[in-house]
Amino acid sequence: MGTHPGGSEVTPRDYAVLAQQAYTTAPSIGNPDSAARAVIFSGGAVGFPGTNNLACWLADLDAEAIDVPDMGRLHTGFWRAFQEIAGPLLALEGVPVTLGHSEGAALALLYAAQLCLAGKPPAAVYAFEPPRVSADGTLAALFKLHGVALYLYRNGEDVVPLVPRITEDWQHPGELMAIGKASVPIPNVEDHFIDRVIAAFPV
Repeated sequence: MGTHPGGSEVTPRDYAVLAQQAYTTAPSIGNPDSAARAVIFSGGAVGFPGTNNLACWLADLDAEAIDVPDMGRLHTGFWRAFQEIAGPLLALEGVPVTLGHSEGAALALLYAAQLCLAGKPPAAVYAFEPPRVSADGTLAALFKLHGVALYLYRNGEDVVPLVPRITEDWQHPGELMAIGKASVPIPNVEDHFIDRVIAAFPV
């Protein structure tokens, strides 16, 4: 999982906190009003904020599948959003971890996949409450081939990791890990919020 400068281990909760900070930190790459923005954190981790503007919502709703060479069938809106900032992101060297929450988790997965294809895979992806981004097994196989550790978390009964769910064989590239306690015993949006995700991890 990595270590802090002082030598202590970096925990999933630490990465969830970074995912929260990605919402309030000025982007290192990308326009604040666009669907894709990235924050480069100390230590080299790259984080992506989730849906918090109109452009993000439009990307979320563009849920057709698009064929992408070497990556398979992907969520069109997320892929097109990522393409807006792909150039400067792929110019970065030595990215150890990609991370994000919600739409940002989807972008973190796409960025990690592109790093794999560029011959510089990250060690891990921390995706908190990710929507489904892949419509076949290509992305999962790519991460497995390059030894990328995937940490995909679903808090309680969050509905977002269950979508999209029609027209294609939508899936995650790795197994979802259950955390936290559901606010209500049916799929809901309340469990999606990043503060609830952080609270689900031990301090």
